[in-house]
Amino acid sequence: MAYINKAIIRQQLDKKLQSFANLKDSPPPIKGWIRAIRDALGMTGEQLARRIGVQKQRVAALEKAEVEGSVTINSMKKAAEAMDCVFVYALVPRDSLEANVERQARKHAEKLHYVIQHSMVLEQQGLTADESGQGIQANTDKFVRETVKDMWDMD
Repeated sequence: MAYINKAIIRQQLDKKLQSFANLKDSPPPIKGWIRAIRDALGMTGEQLARRIGVQKQRVAALEKAEVEGSVTINSMKKAAEAMDCVFVYALVPRDSLEANVERQARKHAEKLHYVIQHSMVLEQQGLTADESGQGIQANTDKFVRETVKDMWDMD
C-alpha cells in the first residue's frame, strides 16, 4: 500500500513542479534577484534597508550574499516582503520525479542482475540477452512500485 502513496505523491509533486520547469534553464540575474527587483522598483539600498529595519550596509551585504549563494531563506523572505514580493523556494528536478525514480530503479536492477548473471554464467546457466532484458525490466518495475530505499545507496 505504501508504494501507491509514494507514486501518487510523486505524481502530485511533478504536476506542481511543472510550473517551475522553465526556470531551471534560466539563470538568476547577474546581480541577484534582490538587486534586480529593487532596481526595477526604483528603490535605493537605503530605502530597502529602512523597510527591512536594518542599516544600509546590511542591504549591500545581503545582495552580495545572494549572488555568492550564502544568503539565508529568512533574509530573502524579509527582503521580498519589504519590496511587496513573495519569496518562492523550490527544488526543481532536472527531469520528473517519476523519471528520476525509474532511472535509479533501473540502475539498481542492472547492478543486481549483473551479480546474478555472473554467478549463472559461472554455473553455465547464463540468460539470453532477451531474458536478461526482461528480468531487468521486471525488477525495475518492481523497484519503482515498491520504492526500494537501498536503490539510492548506489550511484
